[in-house]
Amino acid sequence: NAISAPRGRIVDLTHALYPGKEQYTLEVSRRNERHGRDGDIMSAVYLWSHVGTHVEAPLHFLSDGGDAASLKIEQMMGPAIVLDFRHKDVNEPITLADLQAAGDIQVGDRILVMTGRHIQYRTPKSHDRPYLTEEAVRWLVEDRKIRCLGTDSSGFEVRGVDHHPNHLLMFGAGIPVIECMANLVELKHQRVFLIALPLPIVGLDASPVRAIAIDPED
Repeated sequence: NAISAPRGRIVDLTHALYPGKEQYTLEVSRRNERHGRDGDIMSAVYLWSHVGTHVEAPLHFLSDGGDAASLKIEQMMGPAIVLDFRHKDVNEPITLADLQAAGDIQVGDRILVMTGRHIQYRTPKSHDRPYLTEEAVRWLVEDRKIRCLGTDSSGFEVRGVDHHPNHLLMFGAGIPVIECMANLVELKHQRVFLIALPLPIVGLDASPVRAIAIDPED
């Protein structure tokens, strides 16, 4: 099915990547050198699949889960709702009641959890964040049947446990997760049009994305 994007203001939701400075490795080297102003060059790129603004596929946690190439475009592109949790402290839960009070989440929505932690990216506090409770994620997956979940922090998992209930709920239902988004705070409307497309690399558990939102015209 064709997907039509609305008119509006484009907001870049992607962190720029700096080789040699990322928490998850990114290295760029030249395959050949240019002598003078012109002439073609090519680069060799070595990166971890979770570098920068990235989407995690079910394969990240499940041996029989789909890879980055299996993610459907309609999961990663379409209407989304921005939920504002900037008032939440580090390690504070975002509960089901919090979710329901934050906005009118529709069946099939794409969810963007705004914590304001994008400013901590590439700092020692990059993993300081609130988290979604297992009950909240179960409701998003089973009741709201969301297409994907994004956040401007480094994750959404329950803190202080080692069995990763939120990832297993999401990936068990085939729902991808976008982490380390930028500039959600620049969006003027709660409802936007999200585009966050991964590289369709077979066998990859996650992929950097170029994520943007189209903020609708007033």
